[in-house]
Formats: sequence, C-alpha cells, structure tokens
Amino acid sequence: MLHSRAAGIAFAHYPKTAGHALVEWFRGAFPDAAFVEPDPVHPVSHLPVRESLLRLGALPAGGRFLGRVGRAALARCGAIAGSVGPARPWRVIGVVREPFEMLVSLFEYWRDYPFAAEPDSTLIRAARSGSFPVFLNRAVVRGELPKYENFFDVGGAMWPWTRLLDFADLDAALAAVGREWGFDVPAAGLARRNVGPRPARDLGPYRHAAGPLMAAVEKRFAWYRRQGADLLVRGDGRRHAA
Repeated sequence: MLHSRAAGIAFAHYPKTAGHALVEWFRGAFPDAAFVEPDPVHPVSHLPVRESLLRLGALPAGGRFLGRVGRAALARCGAIAGSVGPARPWRVIGVVREPFEMLVSLFEYWRDYPFAAEPDSTLIRAARSGSFPVFLNRAVVRGELPKYENFFDVGGAMWPWTRLLDFADLDAALAAVGREWGFDVPAAGLARRNVGPRPARDLGPYRHAAGPLMAAVEKRFAWYRRQGADLLVRGDGRRHAA
C-alpha cells in the first residue's frame, strides 16, 4: 500500500488494476508518499489493506479493531484506532476490475514479463510455463489469488473510508473521489502503463479455454457479481453507502 501521512490517504493496489499509473499519479500528488512494504524490484506493492494497516500501526496487536460499541462511537466522531490525526481516519483508494478480464491480463503479463530471475511464486510460474487453465486452477480453485473482498477488507473498519474505483471508468472515478476528498487529478487523465486487454477486446478464446473453470472464476469472485460492481465509484460519483 502506498500512503501519505500528511494527506491521510492511501492507495491499495490489486494486481492488474492500473497500479503503475496510479502510483505515478499518487507520488506526484502527495510528496510524502511511501510504500508500507516497498517491492525490491518493481515500483508497486500488492500488500492488502488489513496487513498494511497492521504495519502502519493502525490496528491493535492481533489485527482486531475495537468492538461494536467502540467502533460506533469512533465512527460518530470520524476517527478510528491508528488514525492519522484527531477526527481524521486513513482514507483508502482502490481499483476493481471485471474479474475474468483481470485474470486474462494477469496471465498475459506474467507469461511475457522479462523477469531477471524466475519467480518463486507457483502462481506466476503457472502463467509462465503452463496453459491458461493451469493458471486458472491455481488462481481460483487453489485460491492463490486473493478475493477482492478479502484484499480490500470489505465490511471491515476501514470500509466507510474506502473508495473502490471502477477500472472501466477510472479517470472519471478518480476525479469524482478527488472532488469528494479534496485532491487534484491530472486534467488529461492517468498515464497508461502495462496496459492489458480492454473491455472491448474479445475474450471468447480465453473463455473457451477455461471451460468448466469459468464456474470456479464466478464462485471465487462472487462478491463482485452480487454486490461489488454496484458499489464502485464511477464518473457520476456513485459509491457504496458507508
């Protein structure tokens, strides 16, 4: 997670959701920006929200927030344990992408990326040396790729202060959150970095290759279909209810 203590804003990056472009923007917008856990090679980090907050000291030992009564009282005054200042909690930005499109982009990216040394990750190795179904099996059947709701700790104590942007409407969604939270965004939109398949691309061959594993994809990312897609911030500023 990339964070700015001065602004009290953080960016949590799920793989293949415009992370490089948003990191570039975030560093320009917030001069004190720093990663909770820097990657030794790449200018991004995929540390989930809850673990990031633990490392920032924004969660008590054991990762437990206050009980129901304590949370309600703090919510009323606008602060949580480990906040960046009186009555000002951390605010978290994330991006969520249509799951199958994200999986295809991740598979293609890892398959072709020129790693200096072969990664230890079994999921990355599956993308590099195996077929798309082999990769999907590890990602969604074995659960080696985190669910969106787990990565962003949906419903957790940070949820009222989390804004998940719609990848398909990213520039406008970021601008909407900028208006809400009072920060600037590029007038020309975000730069394009490591661009994968866009929504208009025909992913039919990949769906055909996935075959019965499509059911596992839907199960793994059921939150997105049932609830998440309707909670994302879009250009009209629509967002989930706190």
